[in-house]
Amino acid sequence: MRLLLMLGAFLLTASAFAAEVYRWTDSNGQVHFSQRPPPVDAEKLELPESGETPAAADTSLDKRRERQRRVLQSYEYEREQKKAAAAKAEQEKREMAAKCVDMEKRWRRLSHGGPLYYRDDGGEREYLSEQQRADEKARLRPYFKRYCGREP
Repeated sequence: MRLLLMLGAFLLTASAFAAEVYRWTDSNGQVHFSQRPPPVDAEKLELPESGETPAAADTSLDKRRERQRRVLQSYEYEREQKKAAAAKAEQEKREMAAKCVDMEKRWRRLSHGGPLYYRDDGGEREYLSEQQRADEKARLRPYFKRYCGREP
C-alpha cells in the first residue's frame, strides 16, 4: 500500500515538473524552447493548465470519435455512389457499343449492292428500291452518329 502511495506521489511530482518550459535565445539569435533549463539566461514560461477533467476529456473523446465515425460513413457513402455511377457508366458504354455494332451491320446491309428486302408481317419479302435505301440511310444516320460517335 505504501508503495502505491509513493508511486502516485512520484507520478504527480513528475507530471508537475514536465509542465515546465524554458525559452532562450542563442548567440545566433535563434529562439529555443525546452523542458530542460539551458546553461544560462533561460526564461521560465508559465503554461496555462488544461481545463479538462478526466471526465470532460472522455466526453470530448467520445464526441471526437462520433464525428470521425460520421465522417467515415460519409466517405463510405461517397465511395459507394462513385462505384455505382462507374458501374452504370460502364453498362451504358457496353450498351452503346452493342448498338453501334448493330448500326454498323444495318449500314453495311444498306450499302451493299444487290437486292435488299425485309420480311413483312405475313413473312413475304418486301424489296427496297434505291430511294427507299437512301431514305433508310437518312433515317439511320443520326442513330449511327449517337451510338458510334462518328459518321457512317
